[in-house]
This record gives sequence, structure tokens and C-alpha cells, in this order.
Amino acid sequence: MNDGAGELGFIGKTAALARKDLRIEMRGRETLPPMLAFAFTVSLVLAFSLPGSSRLGAPLQTPAGTVLVADVLAGFLWITVLFSGLFGFARTFEVERAEGALDALLLVPLDRSGLFAAKAVANLVFIVTVEAFIVPVFALFFGLRLGAGWPLLVLVVALADVGFVAIGTLFSSLAAQTRSRELLLPILALPALVPVFIAAVELTSDLFLGAGFEAVAARGWFTILAIFDVVFVVVGALAFEFVID
Repeated sequence: MNDGAGELGFIGKTAALARKDLRIEMRGRETLPPMLAFAFTVSLVLAFSLPGSSRLGAPLQTPAGTVLVADVLAGFLWITVLFSGLFGFARTFEVERAEGALDALLLVPLDRSGLFAAKAVANLVFIVTVEAFIVPVFALFFGLRLGAGWPLLVLVVALADVGFVAIGTLFSSLAAQTRSRELLLPILALPALVPVFIAAVELTSDLFLGAGFEAVAARGWFTILAIFDVVFVVVGALAFEFVID
């Protein structure tokens, strides 16, 4: 019974910290609106970079060779999510840093993995909100018609978000106390994010071309994405204590 109470206490405290961050954002609106504005602006600019009549399966000639329109759109989508997310991650500890409350946060009677989970949950809400906004925008601008492929796209987004948020939250804690945290965070996080976003782009491109679950899963990108998610979540939770100290 004591173990169960301890577990509930851990979950309850973690949820309370996550709700605190979300309430602060709802009142201040200093993170999510800029992320949405950035994502929409990039999408609008990208919408003028492709011919309006381009079909998803049509080839495009580039200096590096021929590429399918679906590959380009998948890359556009995830690059927009990537940089919007990095913008938000840079502010993960901004309130505590600005108010000098980071030490007080570390005194919370909660395992450091709980602090990591709380910040990750808040970041995940921001990322999901941006994606819920930007995916319909892409569908409108680029004429995406996935039909029955939407549930698979949701699954791909969910798997990519887990690894993205775990890495972003971990490295944002490392960069939080530096003056150039907005510059340092991408330098630290991007190399670790490469596998996650390559897998996400490949899976999304296949879905844009109308591939079913069997065809998509046969390429192995789902497995790679799931493995990286597990690794980064575990490493993030274990390393957060040392990084934040």
C-alpha cells in the first residue's frame, strides 16, 4: 500500500508541476503564440516555393537530382515542426530562470525524473498544439488528401513527438543557465534529433503517397522510431538529475 501511495504521490506532483507550467503559459502567452506564428509564416512561405499544380507523386528536378513532391512536403512539414519546437524548448526553464526560482524548483520533494516528466508533458502539449494547427494548414496549402491514412499519420506524429520532446527537454535543461541558450540548444539537440526526424520524414512521405500500414511498416522506420523513443526517454529521465545540477 505504501508503494502505491508513493506512486500516486509521484504522479500527482508531476501532474501538478505540468499544470503549473501550462497555467503560466495560458496567462502569459509567451511561448505558444510565437511558435504558432512562426509555423504559419514558414508554411505560407513554403507554399509559394512549389508549383501549384504539383502532384504528390510527381518528380521535381533539383541540383542534387530528382525528388518526389511528397518527399519535399514531408520535409517541409517536419522542418517547420522542428524549429517551432526548438523555439518553445528554449523557454522551458525561462520562468524559473527569470524569477530566480530554479533552485526552489529543485527543492520540490519529487524525484528529478518527475521534474523531467513535468517539463516534458508541458512541452508535449505545446508541440501537439502546433501540429494540430499546422497539419491542416499544410493540407489546405498543398492539397493533401490522405483519406484513410490520417490515423497512421497521427501515429507517426505521436511517435516522433515522444523522442522530440524527450531530447528537447533534456538539452533545454542543459542550456537553461547559459546566456546564449537559444543558440546553444539547437547546437546540442540537432545531432540527437536527426534519427527521429529522418524516420518521421520517411514515414510521412510514404503516407502522402498513399502507402498502407503494411507497406510503411515493412521499411522498418516505425521500429527505428520506437527504439529511439525508448532510448531517449530513458536516457533523458536518468540524465536529467545530473544535467540540471
